[in-house]
Amino acid sequence: MTASSPTRIACSARPPHRTTLRRLLGPQLAWLFRVVLGLVFIVASLDKVAHPDRFAVSIANYHLVPQDLINLMAICLPWIELVAGLCLVLGLWGRANLLLVDAMLALFIVAILLALHRDLDISCGCFSTDPSAHGMTRWTLYWDIIWLAMGLHALVLDRALLSVGSLLHRRS
Repeated sequence: MTASSPTRIACSARPPHRTTLRRLLGPQLAWLFRVVLGLVFIVASLDKVAHPDRFAVSIANYHLVPQDLINLMAICLPWIELVAGLCLVLGLWGRANLLLVDAMLALFIVAILLALHRDLDISCGCFSTDPSAHGMTRWTLYWDIIWLAMGLHALVLDRALLSVGSLLHRRS
């Protein structure tokens, strides 16, 4: 370069770390979280749908729900989980289902915290209604907190990418 020519430095509009951060925190990750949460809820519901009697025992073991509501809850909750999970995977009513799933996760976290605090030696009933299933640990709580964080992220940043809902909206 000569003394008279200006020095040009190539610079992009955004620093690379901001672009990477935006991708990490953007709608693509929110879409992934929405789909993963949907799959988690679908898988979690299957054994409970098939065995509501055993799921009722799991609910009763927490000692949180009045006896009169246990059977109703054991029948309804797995179907709510299944439908909400399917809707999340498909992207139907995404925000409403993310709110529902986040609310359920928050309630599950409270129930798990109370069970751990009271040293209840029970299976959580999350993915299996088998009473001899793996007992509840702090990791049960940690996973629910992780899933809640994923749900909150998706609730804030999901843009209905690759969703049936957005496809139907475009056609109308």
